[in-house]
Amino acid sequence: MARAPHQSASRIRAARASTGDGYSVSGHWCDRLESAVARCGAPVAVGLDPVVERLPLDLRPTRTTAAAACESIAHFCREVIDAISGVVPCVKINSAFFEAYYEHGVQAFYELIAHAHRRELLVIADVKRGDIGSTARLYAKGHIETPMLEDIDPLRAPDAVTLAGYLGRSAVAPFAEIAERTGRGVYVLVRPSEPGADVIHEFGERQRLFQHMASLVDEWGGAPEMLGECGLSCVGAVVAPKDEPSTAALRAAMPRTPWLVPGYGAQGSDAAACAPCFLPGGRGALVNASRSVIYAFERDPAAARSGGDWVAAIAGAAETFARDIRAVATP
Repeated sequence: MARAPHQSASRIRAARASTGDGYSVSGHWCDRLESAVARCGAPVAVGLDPVVERLPLDLRPTRTTAAAACESIAHFCREVIDAISGVVPCVKINSAFFEAYYEHGVQAFYELIAHAHRRELLVIADVKRGDIGSTARLYAKGHIETPMLEDIDPLRAPDAVTLAGYLGRSAVAPFAEIAERTGRGVYVLVRPSEPGADVIHEFGERQRLFQHMASLVDEWGGAPEMLGECGLSCVGAVVAPKDEPSTAALRAAMPRTPWLVPGYGAQGSDAAACAPCFLPGGRGALVNASRSVIYAFERDPAAARSGGDWVAAIAGAAETFARDIRAVATP
């Protein structure tokens, strides 16, 4: 089927991938995200970074096989998703924590995406792809193209992905083109939360590398057809808040760019540090917390014991996280 000719930026861009579960992708990524944030009341995501050794005692595998490990990890993540559904609008699933288990992990990764969609959560796949040419095109097709093969469940396609754009526009363009067409999003690394990355990102005299990446990402996502009704692009940026002046300067330099904000909780950032990440009106940023939420039961001796209510500890941590970010995002 021939693709319809491009229309104005205000048109509703959609790839409708309906299933028996009623799931569909309809509209621009940022419009969908803003609706989900409004429904839950907080611009936050919970990251799923499961490690077998940190699972609740009741869930740890009794066999040392990849299949057993993935069964335990998947069980844990499903419980987390169920606990936070309705509290947060989005989950970020880190593929590295599943790929370590080969085919068992890859299957679990995609099954969890489908489970999150059934719970009406948006899903960001944290894959940090960064290749070029035909490789980038196939990565993009595999991650965010609406599946057209009969035996691939559309529920398993993530809503957005993370990218490393250090090979230039050609590393991002294949993803951006599909994202614009299918109602999905991409987030390009601009400034990560890892302190060790400063040796690279702070490089430069007149302009730091992260500042240069910010200007490029704003340019790559600035075409009218990339913008949603909300005025934000389907090409976003991963930006960790460091100090208030530099974060505010980056935010001013990227007025159309949605941010995925790492670093809250276990990585040392707090709600106050995230405040400059938002545009006026508390828009334009999605703050992620991973370990501080999903391992919250470790801080509660009763919940950490065998038979303890670790699910309640996770749900409580998600509610606290959402409340903290809501307080700084609400104008």
